[in-house]
Amino acid sequence: MKIDVIFSADRIKEADVRGKTAVVIDTLRATSTIVTSLANGAKEVIPVVSIEEAKRLKRSLGEETLVAGERGGVKIEEFDLGNSPRAYSQEVVLNKTVILTTTNGTKCFARLEGAQEVLVLSLLNLEAVNDYLQEKEDIVFCCAGTHGEFALDDFATAGKIIVRLFANKEVKLSDRALVAYQLYLQNKENFLSLIKGSKSGQNLISLGKEDDIDYIVEDQEFEVVPTYCEGKIRV
Repeated sequence: MKIDVIFSADRIKEADVRGKTAVVIDTLRATSTIVTSLANGAKEVIPVVSIEEAKRLKRSLGEETLVAGERGGVKIEEFDLGNSPRAYSQEVVLNKTVILTTTNGTKCFARLEGAQEVLVLSLLNLEAVNDYLQEKEDIVFCCAGTHGEFALDDFATAGKIIVRLFANKEVKLSDRALVAYQLYLQNKENFLSLIKGSKSGQNLISLGKEDDIDYIVEDQEFEVVPTYCEGKIRV
């Protein structure tokens, strides 16, 4: 098994993912919201880059659709939902299509056309994804990053699953994957503090969203492995 990590959506190149299993990570919070939504019975999640595209899709898809998203961590005013995974309860999302646009996470998916398959990873479904990846040969973890730059929370999440994979398989790590592996090992006892201390974590705390971080890091484990195909994420 070969494993690589890409630091941010803006750094994804077609050659980096061609023919590989690509795994999208936006821990705080897009992939955590996607995982929660699908685990609670949403029909599908459609990630889009722009607010305008989200509105257009909402108009075309009709009543059983929720439009959701944020900019700068703040819910878009006229949308049904923001990007807090705790808002995506079964009562809200069951059998619904969720159109989601976020500052960083959703644009990752548009850059992965050459991948063999595209999965969605959060700390909330890490063990399920780990089990699924056991038989894969070439994996690239695609961190969403923050405004095109490195994001510690995404990279640390990659490190956590790499440690799990390394325990059970003969694994060849790229230098970037090795650094993620070491980062998690050095911080596994204070992982929540590491995530809260990241730039993304500090931004959410400043917005009064610290409970989202607690939910994502400590709350529960969902047995879902969402897959992105032809513009839609489903389980």
